[in-house]
Amino acid sequence: MPRIHRLEAVVANQIAAGEVVERPASAVKELVENCLDAESSRITVQVDGEGRSLSVIDDGVGIAGDELALAVDRHTTSKIYRIEDLESQTSLGFRGEALAAIASVSRFTIRSRVHGAAAGTQLTVDYGRAGGLRSVAMPEGTRVTVDDLFHLHPARLKGLKTPAAEFGAIQHTVQQLAVARPDVRMTLMRDERHVLETPGQGDAAETLLALFGRELASHLIGIDYASESGLRVHGYVAPAHVHRANRFGEGLFVNGRWITNWGLRAAIEEAFRPNLPERRFPYFWLWLEMPPADYDPNAHPTKAEVRLYQENRIKALLFRQVQDALARRSTPVSWGAEGRMPDVARAAEGSLDLGWDRADRAESAADDSGRVLHRQFQELTPLGQWRAKYILAQGVDGLYLIDQHAAHERVYFERFRRQGAEVTLSQPLLVPVPESLTADEWAVWKRHQRDLARLGFEVEDLGGSTVAIRSVPTAFHDLETHQGLFRVVLEMLSGGESAEGRLHPVSWAEEAAYAMAACKAAIKANRPMSHDEMRWLFGQMSQVEDPRGCPHGRPTLIVLSLEEVDRRFGRRG
Repeated sequence: MPRIHRLEAVVANQIAAGEVVERPASAVKELVENCLDAESSRITVQVDGEGRSLSVIDDGVGIAGDELALAVDRHTTSKIYRIEDLESQTSLGFRGEALAAIASVSRFTIRSRVHGAAAGTQLTVDYGRAGGLRSVAMPEGTRVTVDDLFHLHPARLKGLKTPAAEFGAIQHTVQQLAVARPDVRMTLMRDERHVLETPGQGDAAETLLALFGRELASHLIGIDYASESGLRVHGYVAPAHVHRANRFGEGLFVNGRWITNWGLRAAIEEAFRPNLPERRFPYFWLWLEMPPADYDPNAHPTKAEVRLYQENRIKALLFRQVQDALARRSTPVSWGAEGRMPDVARAAEGSLDLGWDRADRAESAADDSGRVLHRQFQELTPLGQWRAKYILAQGVDGLYLIDQHAAHERVYFERFRRQGAEVTLSQPLLVPVPESLTADEWAVWKRHQRDLARLGFEVEDLGGSTVAIRSVPTAFHDLETHQGLFRVVLEMLSGGESAEGRLHPVSWAEEAAYAMAACKAAIKANRPMSHDEMRWLFGQMSQVEDPRGCPHGRPTLIVLSLEEVDRRFGRRG
């Protein structure tokens, strides 16, 4: 058996570099983030071909000549000194790995001049082996040049995609970092040609205009919300009818750090779902500001993924804020661009029909605010029902197909949300309902006992994995059966999305209860409706904040324009 021995530092660095430098875009990200931490006001990225040779230039504070050799060694940094510093970390780079990792897999040259110095200092590192220092004439700031990236690592070279794809990843990286820091002027050049440049004046909207053009910028909807706990969400989204085929138009930032978080991204995308065509993605750029102690940026070598300690509540907040912003500029779902109707899932069936009498309509109307937010629904003329499931109506902008259950569910959902705590008061059951929970469900119940009690669920531990449900929220008291309600709420509280994607990922306990209550209370499919009832429902939809979809993400309506009908019949007017 071979004897255990210590690897050479060069070999160890090259192995470790695989976690930090996966492709040229990874090197660009690390280098630009170092420039941002150096208080730069202008950063230029120059790329040759697909990015295996590149330079990053800044006008920051620079690195002293006697510290250059230390800067390219592993686990050296100016950002932290002790373990406690990680709890208040605000810089983008602090692990002390980036320069060492890049220098170990390339021909690496760094030259830097601190402010006030007579000259700069240059250091060259050849695949992890450092050369000597020498003085050079240069402007104040730092310039890092990377040549022949992965030249000595054929396995890494084979893993690279086409030159166009690799440069596309670099461009996306620079775009996201530019949006994250609109106060810094960023320039990207490829083969001496300007690809993008931002104004660097501190205005995020102007930066988006420079990067994505006036047409997209004209559609942007602003978001700005601050909670009492110190969490602030601000930024921009575009309406759902403005979309693209990939996620290059999405950006999430925590305290100025560009992050990748699939849970938060799923919650945001869910707010767009009712109007977003299949396999298309929205535009959004949202900044989260929170105390440094509320998140851990050290969970991943590249610091792209961060650990949020209140992730479920942040998901709910993002979903609600994006949904509200889209509702302010909502438009109905239109006939698909490919000439087919968007998929509309089958409405929930088999629940108790609560009826549709005059008393029910009067009670609901009394709870509504009376504000008309979407006048087009008041102007609809009902034509009839199709299969006792969909309402057909004529409007100014076309033929409306309305899912009666989803539309009424949205009305109830917003009504319950306005009533707030009244919905979640406990209603004792005449006979307690036993539930046998799985290990995962048991863990969720134990973790969220206070949330469930606040919702109105009184649950008793019977031993083993069995519980007894003694009280349910008041909103459920008219239902014939409570079987399964508790488990559905547990699933929502777990923060997971079902395999079919029918449940939105928002784990806010109140939202889960309101959505469930609305689903059970709303008129069901296969229920005939009179024209008066249809008109009443249209009036209710004109008053809700977001008429586009039900609280579970399904669309409430689809609009078919006259022009589209004429086109499909071969008419020209």
